[in-house]
Order: sequence, then structure tokens, then C-alpha cells
Amino acid sequence: MPMIRPGSFAVVASLLSLAGLSGCNSAPIVRPAEAVPVVATESRIPSAGFRISLQVTNPSDEDVPIERFDYVFEVADVGRFEGRWAVLRTLPPGATETITIPASFRLPLDLPDRDEDDVDFEWRIDGGVRYQAPGLIGQILFDAGIRRPTEPFSGSGTFRLRSGSNAPTGDGADSPTDSTG
Repeated sequence: MPMIRPGSFAVVASLLSLAGLSGCNSAPIVRPAEAVPVVATESRIPSAGFRISLQVTNPSDEDVPIERFDYVFEVADVGRFEGRWAVLRTLPPGATETITIPASFRLPLDLPDRDEDDVDFEWRIDGGVRYQAPGLIGQILFDAGIRRPTEPFSGSGTFRLRSGSNAPTGDGADSPTDSTG
């Protein structure tokens, strides 16, 4: 049976309290801005791709390294995508950047038969951004796998198919008509 040395409890308690204090108020703020259809194929199995723009803000006064996004993107009555996107980017203090992540899925086979020209399609994204808390303690705890914080985000909006087309197109004309974060 392993023997616990006197004082080792104090070391573990100190590390755990540092983990709790490290990076307070440093979580990046993610606001989904838009989802734009970018790819459509008219093969035997039609599919669509999307570019999802996320506005990411660093509210802290230190650099915040962003590791990745884990997310689920859905278009109502059309399809669902679950994914992970490695970002590996550092946000400077107080900065806001737009980061684009992808999604794709097969389109329903009956989509061309639907009478949905000029119909708004509702989309939704739910996910989390994994980041490293700022400072040396944040880096040590992240690298050791002790604290890998994830900040949740979600958003929704709509996009419209162009009249005369029954598949999303990617020329930018299908930008969302409304999006909320």
C-alpha cells in the first residue's frame, strides 16, 4: 500500500486551489455570427458545406491561447454535423477575432422536391472552446492535463436559398438574414 508523506496533502491542496484561481475572468467569449452555405454538389448523394463565423473575444489583460472548438451544427429539417476544429491561436489582450470553422453533411434526398424557394432555413450551433488560462500557472496546469478549461457557446440564425435553386450555394448571396448569439 502506498504511503502518503506528511505535507503531500498540502501540496495537492495548493495545486487544486491554484487550478481554481488560475485564469479567473479570462475565458474567451464566443459569439456565433453567421453560417454561410459554401459548397453544394449535385451528385448521386448531394451534400453541402458551411462556413460558420465565430467572433472570439479575449476579455483578459493577458494573451489567451485557444486550443480547439468542439461543436454541433444543425440546419432544421436538413442535417446535423458534429465536429472538432483545432485552432491553435493566441488572442492578444482585449482583442476580438473572427474564426471560421467548417461543417458539412449530406442533404436529404427529397430536398430538390421540396417547394422551398425563398424559404429561411434555421441553423443552430452549440459547442465549447478549449483554451489555456493565462499566465505561467495556467500553462503548467494545462500542459499537465490538470486544468483544460472549456467555455460553452451557442447561437442561431437563418439563411435563405436563392430563388430557382434547391440547393445552398456558396457565392455569398446566401448569407444569413438574422443571427443571434
